[in-house]
Amino acid sequence: MSEKPGFFGQLMGVLYKPREIFITVDEGDLSKGFVIVMLMVVFATYSTMTYMAKIPIDVLAPQLQGVDVGPMAGSMGTISGVAAGVSLLVGWLITGLILHLLGKFSGGDGSMKRYFALYGFASVPSLLNQVLRVVDASIVDSVSLIGYFVSYRDLSNKLVKAVVGANLMNVWALAGIALVALSLEENYKVGGGRAVLISLIPSLVMFALNYFMG
Repeated sequence: MSEKPGFFGQLMGVLYKPREIFITVDEGDLSKGFVIVMLMVVFATYSTMTYMAKIPIDVLAPQLQGVDVGPMAGSMGTISGVAAGVSLLVGWLITGLILHLLGKFSGGDGSMKRYFALYGFASVPSLLNQVLRVVDASIVDSVSLIGYFVSYRDLSNKLVKAVVGANLMNVWALAGIALVALSLEENYKVGGGRAVLISLIPSLVMFALNYFMG
């Protein structure tokens, strides 16, 4: 690419020409990567607050049915939203650090600062997913939402529940994994197969946690 695109050009371009865009990302783009992540956090917080506000507390926590929880009932949405945002941010940082270490241990010599910039742009599909969640949370009715929540909670098949819980059936998550693999290739100059294996590790860990603790 002869000229480095602006932030919006990088943001959109990563969806259809990721290799070209990743070449243009350098350590100076770290702040752009964090902007993408913070937008994810804001949207995740808002959508979770909106979703939780539509589900009665006795559905969220059946053990509290018949118990007077006072003001707690009205604050569940806020608590859940803030928890979701913080978890997303901390999870993103920890996952980025793990990917960086694995990239280095695989023989790569890329910088951590540049990788976090790349990882931010590789998170664009997750950002779009959060935008769609905001739209869905705003229009979905309470009855449908309760039905989905209860059906997931009562899933008896641990394997299916773990796959859904680890987001492995979400097209945006799969697109994100593909971009993470490309970002590892670009920063650490590792082979495609090795990059794919490394990019799958966080999802496999999440799957295992959901399976054994779900």
